[in-house]
Amino acid sequence: MTPGTITIFKQNVQTDTVYFSVSFLDEIEIPELQKLVHLTNLKHLNLSSLDLRDEHLEIIGEITSLELLDLDLNEISDQGLRFLEPLKNLKQLRLKDNPQLTDGCIDQLVRIPSLEMLHAGNTSITISGLSRLLDRVQLKILILDYEFADLLEELKGLSNAHPSLEITVKGKASILNGRMNS
Repeated sequence: MTPGTITIFKQNVQTDTVYFSVSFLDEIEIPELQKLVHLTNLKHLNLSSLDLRDEHLEIIGEITSLELLDLDLNEISDQGLRFLEPLKNLKQLRLKDNPQLTDGCIDQLVRIPSLEMLHAGNTSITISGLSRLLDRVQLKILILDYEFADLLEELKGLSNAHPSLEITVKGKASILNGRMNS
């Protein structure tokens, strides 16, 4: 191995890398995940489709350089998101395809005030939960899936209340300043 590299999940990675994606089919072992903390310039971490659980998020919360975190399609819980609170630079969080996440995660998400983009498609977060979140966090982009297509009027109301927010309902519309663009 060359100086300035580390082997993580059988991949040789430069310690100053800014992007890392784990595409791993076996169980994620904690010692391997802990190696990510040594990537001190890591800005974008893709951990989608790995069956991550809350104990994995505890380690992810130690990677304080993160700005974009992709947790799509995992096994994390509402309470597990509390481990992301130390991520003071986190701007984008992808939680798509985690239907087990409910409005109960809102109390955890509001502890990430730097958050600018949230992908909450195919979760069990409701319009009420989103409203509570937007009252505390100044998101710029909110991405939802087709399950919100019947709530476009309510989403327009949220957009009016938060004029700097762009809401995208995948496959349906984009809403900005209370106006819908199909």
